[in-house]
Amino acid sequence: MNMNSDQQTEETALLSRGSEDASINGDASLEQKCHDHNMGLHKAPILLSLWLGSFLVSIDGTIVANITNAIAADFQESDKKQWIATSFLLTNTAFQCLYGKLSDISGRKFALLTAQLFFGLGCLLTCFARNVTEFSLARAVCGIGGGGISAMSSITVSDICTAKERGMYQGYANIVFGTGQLLGAPLGGLLITSVGWKPIFAVQVPMVMLCMFLAYRNVNTKLAHLKPIEERFSFDNISRLDLIGSASLVISIGGVLFLLSTDLNKTAVVVCTTLSIALFAYNERFWARERIIPFELLRGNFGLTSSVTVASTFVIFGDIFRSPIYLQLVQDVSVAKSGIFILFGSIATASASLVTGYITRHTKMDLAKCSFLVILAAVFLQLIGTVLSSVLVATLDPNQTSYAREGQSATIFELDSNGYLWKCLYVIATILNSFGYGCLLVSVLVSIVFTVPKYQQATLTGIFYLWRSIGSVLGTSISLSTYDTTLKSSLWRYMSAHGILESYPRLLRDSGYLRAHFSGKELSALLKVYRQCFVWSFGPNLVLGTISFGLGLILVTTVTRGQKVLDRVNAGIVGE
Repeated sequence: MNMNSDQQTEETALLSRGSEDASINGDASLEQKCHDHNMGLHKAPILLSLWLGSFLVSIDGTIVANITNAIAADFQESDKKQWIATSFLLTNTAFQCLYGKLSDISGRKFALLTAQLFFGLGCLLTCFARNVTEFSLARAVCGIGGGGISAMSSITVSDICTAKERGMYQGYANIVFGTGQLLGAPLGGLLITSVGWKPIFAVQVPMVMLCMFLAYRNVNTKLAHLKPIEERFSFDNISRLDLIGSASLVISIGGVLFLLSTDLNKTAVVVCTTLSIALFAYNERFWARERIIPFELLRGNFGLTSSVTVASTFVIFGDIFRSPIYLQLVQDVSVAKSGIFILFGSIATASASLVTGYITRHTKMDLAKCSFLVILAAVFLQLIGTVLSSVLVATLDPNQTSYAREGQSATIFELDSNGYLWKCLYVIATILNSFGYGCLLVSVLVSIVFTVPKYQQATLTGIFYLWRSIGSVLGTSISLSTYDTTLKSSLWRYMSAHGILESYPRLLRDSGYLRAHFSGKELSALLKVYRQCFVWSFGPNLVLGTISFGLGLILVTTVTRGQKVLDRVNAGIVGE
């Protein structure tokens, strides 16, 4: 049965077999028809289908960040808690960059439904986990879908709105995502203390099914380049997906994480990681038809902004996952209350997006220069926030309000954990870090739009999200691995010196054993060991924060010099 153009959706190919020899003018006309159709779609049902899924992903992320320590302690495997966060972020990194190409091959609807299916399946499997390993594997399945839901939301919105509307809808999307982040941490804390962690993930499954129903019903955009449905999954078409590149990338990053956080044979891990990195580089250079990372595009200003993005994301994600663990272990803050601290960071990130959007929209300055100046200010705020956090953690007296201190009190170099001053300073540090990151995200996207040719913008935007994913994986895993590694050695030294080594294995497996078994001077001394390990975990963040600030200075200096030369040329001073 023939269908007219008004009835066709992406389930029906717009290019028939007989149209392969169509002229360029005919292709342009087809593109225009698709554009007109997409612009005429009712946006509200489509946006609901997209943003409900994005909301679930965002609320899921901060829920897990806040309850990671509680889940690991419940399994009595606290020494493996970094894998709960890292597994999701690792698969998110590997697959997020593939969804854009998959949607070009199979259509937006199929790619979105695929992402939602994996996310829902991961939530379901999580409910049946019996240890941290199984839980982490289930979270890895979630990550396959989570990255795709976010990517497809951005891609599909671009299909149904004009270039001028894009910024406005991106702002709305950030508000939806930010709202999920706001609610996730405190909600997770409340639920885990009342109903446990399994219902938190179980309730997401029917909500994901609702998202899939809405997506199937409402996402009906047209794509001019979509092949007939019987050809979409041919080997030739599927080979456009850079599966080798994605697999070698995730193995490379995973190898680095295994080196940092496991006792596996280091030589074997180094060899496998090196081979995987070499395979990734060779594949991207010679084999891949459509590469994940076109290296030739990483020159100049975009190369610098890419490096800043990785470093900045490293810093913020290290803080997001370290902060609840520190508050719950050292300061004896409940899971529910620790979520409130994360709440301030989420508000700051959302506010920064709106502030940066307002600045770039109303500035009289050249937009490229303005965006680079905002990037510099953003990484400076992050660096100040990270320094303040590290100094605060190093000087704050551990909380022992529930136990006898036996005459002990905070020294002149320590803040009293019973006061409100440290809480205010901690919130300020969190706000500075998060506000800086929110400013950076928007300003980098603006710099891409206004400094890169239009035909490269989609590719570079995808690479930008890839850098964010890589930064989040490395920031979370390296920060937590640094903490765990130093904790193992520091606890061993202290407990062996004081004759309490028999409690060492239990203390590593179950962090709740610390306050349940020890008290008084012994607890105070152990808490200070934990505190010092958290201080050490700030090391990578401080290094990356300093590097990102240095790169920001180089970026602004380069642009300023280029602008001065351009001004001289325009003034006729440079005529040669």
